[in-house]
Amino acid sequence: MTAALRALGAAVMLAGVVAAGVAGWLVVGDTAYDEAAAAYARHPDHVLFRSEYLAAAARHFGLLAVAVGGLVGGAVVAAVLLGLAEVLRRLPPRP
Repeated sequence: MTAALRALGAAVMLAGVVAAGVAGWLVVGDTAYDEAAAAYARHPDHVLFRSEYLAAAARHFGLLAVAVGGLVGGAVVAAVLLGLAEVLRRLPPRP
């Protein structure tokens, strides 16, 4: 059981880092958000530019949340799994 928990903890950590890396890469290359923000800054009262900006901002900040959540969530869940594996390893065997 300890080996399975360790393997699962490592897999969760790797998945969190990969998800955060991919989301971070997409955030950095998000030109649609930059263009929509620039257009909205030029015409802040125009409804079309505002709606376009809000749609691009939702995607942009959603990706940013996935990047942060992937790192933090992956680290926390992996730490719990690895800690549980260590606790189970240190327990005496059942008779």
